[in-house]
Amino acid sequence: MCSTLASAATTDLQENAELAKLLHRALLRSFVLDKDLKIDPALRTAADELSAAHVARIDQLFPAWLAEERQAQVGNPEYGNIFIAVWARMLNELALWQIEPGDADYERATLAALQSSPRVCFTAGDSLYTDFASRIMRIQAMPADQRAAALATERRLLSRWGQPRGELAAWPDPLPQDAGAQWRKRVASAGERPVQALPPMLAHALLVEKKSYERLHPQFKCALQQWWLQVSLKQGATPAAALNAFRYGTLISASDRFNDGGERAPTDGKPAPAGVPAYPDTATRFLVTGATNMRARLDAAGKPVQASVAERKIDVPGIRSARPVAFENVFDAAAVKYALGGYRYEQQRGADPVVFQLVWSLPKGPAADKKTGGGQ
Repeated sequence: MCSTLASAATTDLQENAELAKLLHRALLRSFVLDKDLKIDPALRTAADELSAAHVARIDQLFPAWLAEERQAQVGNPEYGNIFIAVWARMLNELALWQIEPGDADYERATLAALQSSPRVCFTAGDSLYTDFASRIMRIQAMPADQRAAALATERRLLSRWGQPRGELAAWPDPLPQDAGAQWRKRVASAGERPVQALPPMLAHALLVEKKSYERLHPQFKCALQQWWLQVSLKQGATPAAALNAFRYGTLISASDRFNDGGERAPTDGKPAPAGVPAYPDTATRFLVTGATNMRARLDAAGKPVQASVAERKIDVPGIRSARPVAFENVFDAAAVKYALGGYRYEQQRGADPVVFQLVWSLPKGPAADKKTGGGQ
């Protein structure tokens, strides 16, 4: 018996070592600066040192995280794949870092850079892994005498990975990209002019080519986020609220990184009509469950004309004692689509929005089992 247990423990350690290598490669994608990124040599050197130190520290945490998930898996046949659970935890640490504010000086310097420099949007490489590069480009836009302090703040923010977080600001409602879409509708119907002029190339893409936010080049998406930050400040938003909206608007979520198809519909206690949105593959892969509370406005005929997510309650294996920020919006697109084209509303009177909840439970069967396996 003792030899059997020892053999199993050795096998677990060997497997954990292999999984840690996969996690290292996944983490590295977000922290290696592309060779074509245009930054000062001294800043690149400092940034490379910062990222290398951070990756080395998280590499030391991966074995403990894997062991923790392996223990959680014991006696729980529905738990799923430990690699997927730790991968989810790593992705969530990336997301928490993206939305967490720094100290007062860092926030002022970041706001000034976003207001004054379009160059912060000029990243290089795969746009789904520019987490670190985007922040370095903001530091590049700061005066040279502020960069060392900004890098020190980045180091403090990165040191919080794996640590309990305090209360974080909520998702803005609407997100900047959705607020921009609502403004564009007003332009089409009433010719409303913007409080802040759009950059010419962004104006052409939105108003002439009529591209949706999803179809914009990543650089233009960033430019729209910068534009809305300035609009919101002119409309009276506090700097903290404007920065929070920008951070959530530019957040690279799990849904962004794994832009794939769907599986099945949510449950809402009603028969599912044709065209009900599918269970997102990202949610299936990471065993994400939970609920989205929806808010919809209806016209006089009881037809939905606008829908948004009022609240998210999401659970993800591997993420504990922290909001699963990277996955909180995983059901948003499907939920909004359902609210606008599938949910069966009773006839409503008055101007108050209709509020209802969609509950998401994992698909069952061979297809679902296949999609919860490991790998990237």
